[in-house]
Amino acid sequence: MKPSLFHLSVILFSTSLLSLPARESTAVTSSELVNEALQKNPEIRFYEAEIAAAKGGRQSAGQLANPTLDTEFGGMSLAQQKEGLVWRAAILQVFDFPGRMSLRKAIADRDITLAELGLQQFKSQLANEVRARAGDVILLKRKEDAARSVRERLESLVAVLVQRDTGSVSALLERRVLEATLLTSDRTLTDASKQVREATAALAVLCGRGPDEPVQLSGVYTSFPTVPHLESLKQQAARTNFDLQQKRLQVAKQGLKIDLTKSDRWGDITFGPYMAGQHAGGTQIEAGFVVSIPLPLWNKNKGNIDAESARTQQAEALLQATLRDLERDLAVARAAYLAELDALSRWRPESEKQFADAAAEADRHYRLGAVPAATYVEMQRGYLDAMDSLIESRRNAWKHRMEIERLTGTPLTGESVTPTLTHR
Repeated sequence: MKPSLFHLSVILFSTSLLSLPARESTAVTSSELVNEALQKNPEIRFYEAEIAAAKGGRQSAGQLANPTLDTEFGGMSLAQQKEGLVWRAAILQVFDFPGRMSLRKAIADRDITLAELGLQQFKSQLANEVRARAGDVILLKRKEDAARSVRERLESLVAVLVQRDTGSVSALLERRVLEATLLTSDRTLTDASKQVREATAALAVLCGRGPDEPVQLSGVYTSFPTVPHLESLKQQAARTNFDLQQKRLQVAKQGLKIDLTKSDRWGDITFGPYMAGQHAGGTQIEAGFVVSIPLPLWNKNKGNIDAESARTQQAEALLQATLRDLERDLAVARAAYLAELDALSRWRPESEKQFADAAAEADRHYRLGAVPAATYVEMQRGYLDAMDSLIESRRNAWKHRMEIERLTGTPLTGESVTPTLTHR
């Protein structure tokens, strides 16, 4: 049975689709990745709901209790008189003791501020993590590119040596040395590729993408500005560190809770009009107002006051501990950052290109017979070791810079004080 024209058209169309190159994902910058992560991260909705809940609590804190309607009905019998109905009705409104509602409102306002700080902290740390991983991906790709260039040169050279094998022992041993170096470079390239895939997958998931979705970065680079003195960092962190701000709010909130607990010993004030009447031996109507307030003679709420005072001491202790840990972490991160900058300062701007050119030059001269195999192999290994040292130093410096920015809550500004990676 011959295929119809329609079937042939479908086959040709399908073949043309399969032959089209795969569309690459659009390159994005760090800022675009941060915006993407902030839009897609599901945890942000949790913090937004926390703010909404705190605002609902603030609305409840400012509302009066509903009034109550109390009624009483009964009968009365007087001697030698006619029996009759007895009744009483009152509408009562419960009021807070003066100042208590203001305290509850103030506590609710602190809850709102804490919830908003939680959202700001999460967004700041998410943006910091995205920038950190984006820079790490760029650096790891440079490491992978260097390993791939060495492997491709070795693979091409081994293929040439196989074709022109003279059968001599020296040529065979030379080829075996290069083959062993090729296998080592395979391992190096595999490890570098795995690191790139892991870092890219982590970045993609962080931005709300699939773990296997490629992320093409554009305009992403790692720079290392000078870091301020430790005292300046401490002062900056004391103002903008999110953990410290939250702990201070907790202390202030506990102080308000102590005041509220002290006012609770007076209880609530009940006030309202009432009417009463009876119809036994004649009709009598009575009207007036009811005022009720408890007297703190035995229960002075001392237990709850002591409990809130203890919690205040705990909040103050946590604030001091947070400040101590923050100063320690800042000192450690700053010292580590400066150590990596010192290591990077020994690199000249042209060093990376010189090592890459030397590795390529060694390959060309070995093919011409101008350099021995040992020199060629050592040059390729030296190039990889140098690139590995440079990339790892920059990765560590980048990690420490991101840690300082996270602890202070503000980015480091200024021009980079270390040589930048060359772009080939």
